[in-house]
Amino acid sequence: MSAPAHTIVRRAFLSVGDRQVHYRRVGKGPPALFIHSSPTNSSFVLDDMLAQADTHTCFAFDTPGFGLSDPLPLAEMKVADLADAIAQAMEALGLPPVPVFGTHSGAAIGLELGYRHPAKVTGLVLDGVPVFTREEVAPMQGGYFAPLVADLQGGHFSATWTRFRDQSIWFPWCIKTPENLNEYDLGTPASIHRWTQMFFAAAAHYKPAYYAVTSYCEDAIEAAAGLTVPAVFTATTTDMLYPHLKRLPPLREGQSIEEIGTDYARKRKLTGDSFARYGSAGLAPASATALTATDTVRRQFAMDGAQARMIRYLGDPADPVVVVLHDAPGSSLMVQDRMAQLAADHFVVAPDIPGSGESEGLEEHAPVSDYAAALWRLCDAFGLDRVTLEGHGFGASLAVEMAASRPERCTRLAIDGLLLPDADERARLLAEYAPPIAIERDGAHWYRLWLRLRDSLVYWPWYDTRRDALRRVPTRFEAWELHEWAVEVMKQHETCHHFPNAALRHDAAAALAVCTMPVERLDAPLAVLCAAYGTRLDALLPTLSLASERTTA
Repeated sequence: MSAPAHTIVRRAFLSVGDRQVHYRRVGKGPPALFIHSSPTNSSFVLDDMLAQADTHTCFAFDTPGFGLSDPLPLAEMKVADLADAIAQAMEALGLPPVPVFGTHSGAAIGLELGYRHPAKVTGLVLDGVPVFTREEVAPMQGGYFAPLVADLQGGHFSATWTRFRDQSIWFPWCIKTPENLNEYDLGTPASIHRWTQMFFAAAAHYKPAYYAVTSYCEDAIEAAAGLTVPAVFTATTTDMLYPHLKRLPPLREGQSIEEIGTDYARKRKLTGDSFARYGSAGLAPASATALTATDTVRRQFAMDGAQARMIRYLGDPADPVVVVLHDAPGSSLMVQDRMAQLAADHFVVAPDIPGSGESEGLEEHAPVSDYAAALWRLCDAFGLDRVTLEGHGFGASLAVEMAASRPERCTRLAIDGLLLPDADERARLLAEYAPPIAIERDGAHWYRLWLRLRDSLVYWPWYDTRRDALRRVPTRFEAWELHEWAVEVMKQHETCHHFPNAALRHDAAAALAVCTMPVERLDAPLAVLCAAYGTRLDALLPTLSLASERTTA
């Protein structure tokens, strides 16, 4: 049985000046706002949102610099800057005055939002407001904010895993004394993986925003003392910020500290009761996902039933449309340079193929035809009717199937390599090329994936490490690029192997044979599939156009 429509989590981007802000929404009824902790993202408050989804349409932005939201252009900032940014996002989205829930860093931002922008807030539920002393802050602001340095040998994966394993043992994680032990069990491998993944998403620019929250000392007291909107302050007794409740100044009428022990269900009931008391001053706004002209790569989501699909886009929608399909495993992040090449006279759209990047995956044995149908639905969602299809590597198999299934919508097909294995090669590739990823207790799955991707630059196929399998081509080994590639693949670790295996099962030759539109070969001699199957492609279509300049009409 399908989930009720109001429990489907929808995702979108909105523009706030030059920044893109990503948010999630779920539920029905009047709007409410949720603000997550750091260094997490809006997924971290989903359980709290779903608990109120029967009575409220719940919104949660990724705060600046976290998740998929662009950072503020500030080298140093205060919580006030983050609160102002949330107020600007509320205005851009069209949110009326709403009840607000915030946890930890999000509670600090929520408090400052209520203090600085009381007309936007009907009331607050603040879970674990940080009210640090300067003595507590001094040792934290050293090692706690250690930057991520991508290691060309992959060592940063184990270092980061250990960091977030330690964070579940001590607070702060960098001060390992008995006095700093957390009063709960060691995090599960799945939990540590999630924290590691969220940190990787924010690592390049998380410090100014997170540092601001740990510096929320006197400013927290000032905001709490000057707060005029109704508010409930709470925290579980096992929360490291629970003692901070006693540091709050005297509260006004309609504001209170509520004890909940360790009962999370009670906390969610407290939130619901408070929201009902506060009310919302208007209806929930619709999400606008239209694509507009842009000279920088932007992102947007569309829903395919209950699943979210993300695209990157660049250029003017009035120009001819090119849909670029990335290689696998990977995401549309990997084709941004190609998007820039095409955008001078095309509107370029690059989806994350289902099971890649930010796009949720299809069932394990779904054929390539199902992926093609999903991407045509994505084109429909954005009003893209007739398009040029350009596929790279494994993405070329999908481009061919899309063109074969809807020839009236494909004006031209361009392929950069095509999977054309014989029966024996296909069987071996299906057995070994795209193994599922299992979360390991020691985090070794991160290094294992990184090494697989790195080896794919050296060998074809990556698992064949014999001398005869060496690719012998110039290869760019850049630590941050390899890191980002691994992060993009790991975003859908449960389903990232589904599409590569579907492409390996697909009869690309048969699909190509029925394509009636102009077909162009983007022949890149260093691309692995061009080298592996170029001769077979020549034999299959000896008259295929060769685009030596790598352009599409």
